[in-house]
Amino acid sequence: MTNNSLLLIDPNFKTAESINCHLLLKITNDSFSYAVVNKERGQVNVIFDKQHSGDIEQDLKVAFETDAHLTQKYGAIKAAVYTSNFIFIPHEWFDADNQSVYSKFLGSEGKFYTQHHTELGFNTLFSISEKVEDKLPKDTRFYPQSSPLFALFGNLSEDALLIDFTASTFNVLFVKDKKVIFQNHYSAETAEEFNYFLLLIIEQLGLNESVSVYLQGIINEDDDYYNTLLKYFNNLYFFLPAGKQSSDLLADMPKHYFSGLLALDLCE
Repeated sequence: MTNNSLLLIDPNFKTAESINCHLLLKITNDSFSYAVVNKERGQVNVIFDKQHSGDIEQDLKVAFETDAHLTQKYGAIKAAVYTSNFIFIPHEWFDADNQSVYSKFLGSEGKFYTQHHTELGFNTLFSISEKVEDKLPKDTRFYPQSSPLFALFGNLSEDALLIDFTASTFNVLFVKDKKVIFQNHYSAETAEEFNYFLLLIIEQLGLNESVSVYLQGIINEDDDYYNTLLKYFNNLYFFLPAGKQSSDLLADMPKHYFSGLLALDLCE
């Protein structure tokens, strides 16, 4: 894992084309990335990634004040934002006309959002930091950080673990018998910390070495995190972007770095 910032821009991209594009934002508690995707051509025009953010609110503020790509008019703006304030509610228990009753379970008295996962059979209720929300455009559509993982559900095998890495965190989704069994987010500054949480997950879920493990985000073959996974699993796969996007920008980059970010465009 690295702490480098990255900005890639298609030299043929004109900002006047932005209205035909979607702006995708992935905001965790330690990183910030975005992509500009032309929906007519299915092409990625801009990719930005910053890891090891010490002050995500300040980094967002500076980015939206200084980065011209963040001030354009887009066809849609989608943001998947880290939050610890979320709950999952099965469809059969969900009262769409009385959602305020759930707010007491969120640990926050502010605004909350609802994300429906029709195919998965449940809903996510979540709130996000006002300090983050205030930095983003008013027409931003917010999603919980887990939504891009859920959007990839249909691309996983029947029993599979999907792990999305930043430089110092990882987000986990476990699917069994085509059902979501587990999802959680962890901070891990070192491979030793990652190993600790991984063992907890293995024990809690009863995983064995034959489970398919899909990897995306900031992880590389033979780095410490990858080698830690090899101690427990035989089937590791890098998860490439599931959408129809294409881009010369990604030709020389590990494509799995941006699978989670680009999956945000699959979210409705």
